[in-house]
Amino acid sequence: MIAAAVVPSLLSCSSQKKMTEESENPAPSVILEGGARLNGSKPVQAIPHATAFKMNGDYARNVAITLKPDGSIAYYPAPSDITTQSSPINLGNGWWLNRQGISANSVFTTYTFEDYALLKKAPSRKELLKAVIPGSAVTEIVELPFTLEEAPEQLDSIRRYLSIPHRKPSILRPKKSIGEAAYNI
Repeated sequence: MIAAAVVPSLLSCSSQKKMTEESENPAPSVILEGGARLNGSKPVQAIPHATAFKMNGDYARNVAITLKPDGSIAYYPAPSDITTQSSPINLGNGWWLNRQGISANSVFTTYTFEDYALLKKAPSRKELLKAVIPGSAVTEIVELPFTLEEAPEQLDSIRRYLSIPHRKPSILRPKKSIGEAAYNI
């Protein structure tokens, strides 16, 4: 009760300069009931959960790119982003632990992780689109109850989770054509 009465006065800022200084050098958060935080505390950040995915072919060694609905590229990795820690981990039954940022709109390229990582610079968008394996797609993706950091150490738990028929619903890849438009270069 006392904290609730004190919080409004602690949350007010005396100047914009003070807010800027605090955001540049935030102090550790002190979260109170109801989500309020003390003045000078660091904002709470969401911790991303790991995902598992299925694909319609044997593309585990291939670099993925993400396409927009019109077939243009929404995301592609820099060669320096591709490491041995980027390749997916086989979870069995067609499931793979996502370690590359794959989404429901991802497709796979002819570039292997090994070859892509050796490139001095990323291929052009046009080259990446030409490298898309025709028909390659993520067919299902599921958010897991583990963070990105926890997931590699929780493989057995993830396998059990994926085998539960009543698990959280999957995000299915949009019907037709994310990749189809990409081939019209």
